[in-house]
Amino acid sequence: MPTTTPPIPRLSSSTLSPPKTPASVLHKLKTSPGGFYAATPRLAYRTEYFSGGRDGNILITKGLNYDEEFIIRGVFQISRDDFHFTPDGDFNPANVFHGRLADLKLSCQLTAGRSKAFEFSLEDFPSILSNLSAFEKLVPRERLYETLSVIQGTVGRRSIKLTHRLFGAIDSDQDDTSDDGGNGSINGTPTDGLGCEFDIATWPVADRCKGHLQDIVSSHNIHPLPAYDENHVLIPPLQYEAKLKGALVEVHMAFCHHHVKKSKRDIYDAVL
Repeated sequence: MPTTTPPIPRLSSSTLSPPKTPASVLHKLKTSPGGFYAATPRLAYRTEYFSGGRDGNILITKGLNYDEEFIIRGVFQISRDDFHFTPDGDFNPANVFHGRLADLKLSCQLTAGRSKAFEFSLEDFPSILSNLSAFEKLVPRERLYETLSVIQGTVGRRSIKLTHRLFGAIDSDQDDTSDDGGNGSINGTPTDGLGCEFDIATWPVADRCKGHLQDIVSSHNIHPLPAYDENHVLIPPLQYEAKLKGALVEVHMAFCHHHVKKSKRDIYDAVL
């Protein structure tokens, strides 16, 4: 996996609060280091995929003498439909298609902003979709393989599926943080020093999930959503739905590809 210092926050509703203005937000999206505005023309020409083995292939910045995760950012509206940015992602152990709790990915749908003040979110949305489609086309298509795109919906009602892996195996997390002094930073969200509401042992899942959660408490870490409120405070899990569902947010995301030979699928993920 390429080394990177992800921007903080990765998802924020602070775009709606003073003293920020729509113009200042857009300027920051376009000019700040650490990423690219998602509507910038022809972004695919600046990228290539880094082969990550079983972890998939991640989009990195082309032409550098080191591997840097390619981060894109923009302002979006989180749809109220297909909202699974909840503490347990609506996981149902009785559903065989849901797999294991340890592999759970939270997800939501990003749409064009509906705020008149942030009209650039609506105007630039088609360009963002075009860039995401171009990222997917960087991977050669194999005959008979199914493509699972990050772009969802039908013409006129397009959305972007955003995902976040909630758990990480402890050994894997230690490897990922071995170069940063072991400060407990996970996916850009420091877990040391946070309250018990961010502890895996007390993570607020539904009753149907509690036994499955206890099974992985000793083997996994929790990866809280790197989502912050207007005061730059990490949003607690019990407030995910109230603060994020339907909200206008600034999002920073990476882009990944998984080539699954067994099921003959090319799967693409926009990752928070």
